[in-house]
Amino acid sequence: MLRNGKDIANGAVIETQVCIVGSGPAGITAAWELQKAGVKVTLIEGGPDSPKGALDPTWPDKSVLYAGKADGQFAESEPDFLIRPYNRAGGPWERERMFGGTSAHWGGQSRPLDPIDFEARPGFPGWPIDRAELDPYYAKAAQLCLLHGDDFSPQAWAEILGAEVPELTGFDTTIYQYLGKNYLNFALRTFDGVTIADTDVDVIVNATLLEIEQRQGRVCGLRVASMDGAAGASKKATEFTIKADMVVLACGAVENARQLLLSDVGNDHDQVGRYFMCHPLSNGPVLSASGAYLTDAQTRLMAGQTLSGNRAVPWQDANGVRVSGRFSPTADEQKRLGIGSCWFWANYGQYYFEMAPNPDSRVALADTVDPVFGQRQTHITWLLSDRDEATYTQTTALFKAAVEELGGDVYYQPWPAVKEGLTVNGHHIGTTRMSADPKEGVVDADLKVHGLDNLYVAGSSVFPSTGISNPTFTIITLSIRLAEHLRGRVGAP
Repeated sequence: MLRNGKDIANGAVIETQVCIVGSGPAGITAAWELQKAGVKVTLIEGGPDSPKGALDPTWPDKSVLYAGKADGQFAESEPDFLIRPYNRAGGPWERERMFGGTSAHWGGQSRPLDPIDFEARPGFPGWPIDRAELDPYYAKAAQLCLLHGDDFSPQAWAEILGAEVPELTGFDTTIYQYLGKNYLNFALRTFDGVTIADTDVDVIVNATLLEIEQRQGRVCGLRVASMDGAAGASKKATEFTIKADMVVLACGAVENARQLLLSDVGNDHDQVGRYFMCHPLSNGPVLSASGAYLTDAQTRLMAGQTLSGNRAVPWQDANGVRVSGRFSPTADEQKRLGIGSCWFWANYGQYYFEMAPNPDSRVALADTVDPVFGQRQTHITWLLSDRDEATYTQTTALFKAAVEELGGDVYYQPWPAVKEGLTVNGHHIGTTRMSADPKEGVVDADLKVHGLDNLYVAGSSVFPSTGISNPTFTIITLSIRLAEHLRGRVGAP
């Protein structure tokens, strides 16, 4: 069921078992899994319904309600990060305010995090869970996303493609799958033949969370408001309350932190908003490899190609799933050098890496307020560290040495030239990180906010470290796991 918040009477009270705030992959996945078990779910989204998946309808209200201040590294490359696309010529936008969230521009690149990503290592805190605990949920996520199975090993894919696995000293060959067909936008895609709006989930668009009301260690209500008026000139229309047994924030790493800060919830140890991370991406090519350091069969694996006769052609399955390969430093090299991960992609010249957690890279509240609801806006500061520089210099040197062993060569630009052009690349990670100790994070291993009995957070904001894999597949995985936990809490099978 899909309805508009402005059609809900002023002062109304909606009662539900689970209320999910945010309709991106995290929120919709959790909603789908819960309703399958018979749980009563209300899913609210601040932005409008966009039945054709268009991004344009989100622009005017997003530029008003998501505005604020972005500084630090943003001052160099993306001062308009909070409201604008980082590619001014078009292309990916950083954040969305619409039904479906950022899945509306997701590229579908999927791969689990590596076991080392969950381990404590120099500069990286580790997770309170390990990779083995997520493996069964990764398998369920692969099935939900209609991937070509849950085996991402290069050996398995070399057999499927009739290709060979490259061997570079100090590097693993890693495989990514890409979602096919029309499964990217979670608001529009079908689950068992129906969209989320066609299920029993009560989907309310144009429903902005204003306040998380809590008392005696529990959330007792959510104040929610709708807007009315022409796009870009909206005003507050109605205000209503949602009372839920369990509440899940699934608004993205920036807004999850802002909502907790606005309500002064979960921040007893000044951890909310800290450790904002991403996968920094260089602005254009900054390195190049020369020489035939890969065989034709190895090149085909990296490109996701198979042979048709004597011709290399892109492989895809019946659902349109495709694959490609990357080179990433091994766990042993990451530990030995005290660096994060990265990937290199044959002759691809951009650089993409794992940012180290930094407590001063953070989301806070700005002194300014939005003109619709009068709430404090976002002040986000993105800061890199010396460890990020070490990741770049060490991994590029390692890659150069490995390629030279095979008869090739690698050129790469110095760090200062690369740093000034780095962009966030659409992956917003951290700000409500998972921790066993409340003094070191915001949520526990079950994604429950420390100190509150019924408030949970979903999405990549809970990641203690970024790893190198694109985050959405792990976001979906964690939401499946969270739904299983919440079913137990509300007494559903």
